[in-house]
Amino acid sequence: MKRVLRVVALLLVGVIVLGGVATMALHVALTRGALAQRIDAALERAIGREVTQGAFSIRLGLRPRIGMADATIANIPGGSRPDFARIGQLDVTLALLPLFSGRVEIDTVSIADAEIVLERNAEGRANWEFGEGGGADSGGGGISIAAIGIESSRILLPGQPVGEIGIASLDLSRDEPGDPLVLDGRITVDGEALAVSATLGVETAGAAPIAATLNGTGLRISLSGSWPRGVGAPAWSLAVEAEADAAAVQRLARLAGRTVPQVGAVRLAARVSPGEPVPTVSSLTLSVGATDLGAHVAGLALSRLELTAASFDAPVAVTARGRRGRADLGLTATLPSLRRIATEETLPIEAVLTAGAARLVLSGPIPRDLDLGPAVFDARLTTPDAALVGPVLGIALPRVTGVTAHARLGGLTTRELRLNALSVTADALEMDGDLTIVLAPRTAFRGQLAARRIDLDALGGGGPAPRRNAARVLPDLDLPIGALQGVDAALRLSARQLTAGGVTWRDASGTVALANGRLVIDPVQVTTPGGPVGGRAVLDGSVQPPRAELRLDSRGRGLDLAALRRAFGVPAGFDGSAEVAFDLRGSGATTRAVLATLSGEAGIAMVGGRFSGGTALRIGPDLLRALMPRGTPAGGVALRCLALRLSAADGVAHSEALLMEGDFGRIDGTLAINMRDEAIAARLLPDVTVMGVTVRAPVTIGGTLADPRIGVEPAAALARVIGDTVANRLWRSSTVEFLRGATGSTPPGGDCGGALTLARLGRVGPMPAAAPTPIPLVPREIQGTARDVMQGIGGLLGGRRR
Repeated sequence: MKRVLRVVALLLVGVIVLGGVATMALHVALTRGALAQRIDAALERAIGREVTQGAFSIRLGLRPRIGMADATIANIPGGSRPDFARIGQLDVTLALLPLFSGRVEIDTVSIADAEIVLERNAEGRANWEFGEGGGADSGGGGISIAAIGIESSRILLPGQPVGEIGIASLDLSRDEPGDPLVLDGRITVDGEALAVSATLGVETAGAAPIAATLNGTGLRISLSGSWPRGVGAPAWSLAVEAEADAAAVQRLARLAGRTVPQVGAVRLAARVSPGEPVPTVSSLTLSVGATDLGAHVAGLALSRLELTAASFDAPVAVTARGRRGRADLGLTATLPSLRRIATEETLPIEAVLTAGAARLVLSGPIPRDLDLGPAVFDARLTTPDAALVGPVLGIALPRVTGVTAHARLGGLTTRELRLNALSVTADALEMDGDLTIVLAPRTAFRGQLAARRIDLDALGGGGPAPRRNAARVLPDLDLPIGALQGVDAALRLSARQLTAGGVTWRDASGTVALANGRLVIDPVQVTTPGGPVGGRAVLDGSVQPPRAELRLDSRGRGLDLAALRRAFGVPAGFDGSAEVAFDLRGSGATTRAVLATLSGEAGIAMVGGRFSGGTALRIGPDLLRALMPRGTPAGGVALRCLALRLSAADGVAHSEALLMEGDFGRIDGTLAINMRDEAIAARLLPDVTVMGVTVRAPVTIGGTLADPRIGVEPAAALARVIGDTVANRLWRSSTVEFLRGATGSTPPGGDCGGALTLARLGRVGPMPAAAPTPIPLVPREIQGTARDVMQGIGGLLGGRRR
């Protein structure tokens, strides 16, 4: 027995020695490259690609380790790079005993400093598919790998939205061949650091159960369900949940090569299933948290946005809530199905935007990328009051009730809203045109609007009435300086019918330019109840104090005074056509402040016509009795001319011409008004004979416009008018001289020709015929009758001579 044991021991020692010698020989052969060509050829037959390696190494033991350095695997034809993979170091640890039973059990595979390119060639072939060589030995018991570790490597994805996946460390392992595969590691996706963990079960029916999470800075993505062997596998389904904060959303958008607004936190939940040409999505919910969109539209903030879709073929519903300024905003929209969104270039959309009771309905096509900037929608707005829409646009709009508007709306998500073929109907207006609204950096309006009718009285909405003061006549109104500061405009406006102050005006038009608080309307023209007028208006709120300018004159034959009197309810006055001209300017934020600094010229000129009696002025009846003691004849008195020219400086106006002349005689004189306190000083010199009464005594007026008085001593009245800083400038004017009675010359005014030229501010106009030579010894009031008789007698005598 001892002998047998000795023989067995010797045999074992021999086997061990031979095995060690053989292993050492194999190690030497591998390290010296003796088997390199055979190994490369075997690998090439197995995967169908050219394989090269730099050096092999082997470590002996019950778990021998084989190492390979600087190995390469060739890419497929047509690849972007010559090598599919470059591996700096590959170590394989084997289980020794299973080899004796024909099994290859790999404990670990360690890969370091590897670079792998994943791509398809022009024919669509993937370079990660192997086996075309057909030379691999299919016998043996297969290969089992217990764990794979990868570190300091990267995967390149040419031509894909994600260009590179870096692997800091990645471990894949399973305890037994039938156990789930567990993955854990740290990677980077185009620089975005992520922690990865996943469990992949055993594949059945083309899919394997999976549970995976990706965690990054402000980012979490989770998957659960069954992972497909390929997207065409018949039975797989994944539930996807993702959360990303605002910063992570921007990073992910940059990874995808997209630009998105600065949105709040995003949450996504969906189920992905097989589908053609792309997998289907169902039970989709995408929500966006609080987002400040002020960088795109001033003052706009989104509190929540949610997108839902029940299935891949069901419509997508969008809801949102937000605010702009004081306005609460709501949005509901319906998009096409996800299938259409994934395959069609343009998509129909219907959306409803609400702001209180205001409702805007939009419909039209949008591009697949949901960029609404170039899209054009059919838009319809209904609102009980346009003022509700003002806060949405960031401006104050007037109260316009019962509004319905229709337009072709473009530039919805840009800073310029375009309203083409705009049509507006409301209780107070009907209007058409084209309008562009610039929302940032300053609100601005551009375009042209033509109204069939506008009721400014209704649009005023019963706004604040002028401040009343029993001692003042001129109204005290605030000028809209504040309204000019927040908006700019370049508009061409017109109105076929315009109602203001209870009076209907026609064919109004103007070109409006508003920039940085300075409003210019040039030209502006309108047909008043008495005829057309036109000119230029300026309100400059960009300076302090604000400045106002008005240049206005009548057109054609002038204004029909009788028509104006009827329209404005003036009980009596003048009949005929009067030419008016104004060129005035002043400073201040109210009408009285502007009048207190008024400078410029104003004139009224009339040829022919009649004076029909007392006027609406408070002093009218008293003044008429002073000039015409027995009153005005029933048919009034005929006029040859009426001329008034006022020149103003620093709020004090004085007459350059004041003349009324006719068969009754003439009234001329001079006038001065202080617009600051409405003090008045006038001295009229009549030479009038009416109804047998001749008046030639001067008539003086003093007091104020609210309380005028006749018979005031002229110097005292004048002192009240010019008792301020303008006294020195006016003291030597002809008006002042005449009011003081310091000259014995004929009062200013002259005959009709000179006075009319002054009243027209130097413009040329019609002149009356020369006054006939008076018939001696015939009273003035019957000069016309006597002249007609004499002409008749002359005609008879002339006939006899024939």
